[in-house]
Amino acid sequence: MGDAEIAHAIRLSWDKSESTTRAAAAFAGDVIARDPAYISHGEIQTGLAIDARHWEPDLAARYAADFAELGAERDLLVARDQDGDIRGIAVLAWEETRRRRFAVLEDMAVDPAMRSSGIGARMLEEVENRARARDVDWLFLESGLGNEGAHRFFEREGFETVSKVFVKRL
Repeated sequence: MGDAEIAHAIRLSWDKSESTTRAAAAFAGDVIARDPAYISHGEIQTGLAIDARHWEPDLAARYAADFAELGAERDLLVARDQDGDIRGIAVLAWEETRRRRFAVLEDMAVDPAMRSSGIGARMLEEVENRARARDVDWLFLESGLGNEGAHRFFEREGFETVSKVFVKRL
């Protein structure tokens, strides 16, 4: 099966049911934990990472707790193969300030064995469509400094770098 066929065979759904959030958290805990390059300031701020190089040892449990409390301000996109196995996830958060409404792509992960098959592009298109449907005109995301593959992907998809985040442990 070619990449286009693989990506097309994937079923995308917005789903915050208990069984899906549990499975998505296990997927995130497994796939994301494999690569410390994924760590950015958001993972440190939310207690998923110890620092910029080390995940918390109970990462899957932390994702399970976070995904169990998505609430109305966050949505979960799940990519499933023909057998119903999760092959990708994305968490989209809705934010509003006095002056602007925007969305934040908090997490996005694709099964490493299926990367570069078009699944990520389909997921991102779905995320953007959902944001547009809510009349949001800015989509933000952050990525770990060394996550070069993700940087290339997001740049190809039209994202641009607008800042650098600095941190100091006290």
